[in-house]
Amino acid sequence: MLDESVLRGKVRDAIRLRKFPSRRPDRTANGPGIGAACTVCGGRVTREQIGYVLEFAYGAHGRERYDVHINCFTAWELERAKVAGSAEPPPLSL
Repeated sequence: MLDESVLRGKVRDAIRLRKFPSRRPDRTANGPGIGAACTVCGGRVTREQIGYVLEFAYGAHGRERYDVHINCFTAWELERAKVAGSAEPPPLSL
């Protein structure tokens, strides 16, 4: 697992490149991983790890889902809060 500063840098890049939203998810769930790739670090969220599933709704039928490690989720929360507090947040990915 990468250290927090590296994870936060990856999150900043993902938000800046519009690959990861900077707003609160519409739904979250956590528990043992399902083997999906983590959106932040790219590693697998295995059954031995706690992971989060973040779901974002766009319009009537559009949904995006992101699987992340618990440490990656924490890094995203910290960076998302910084973006929300900035004067010019980046546009959301659609």
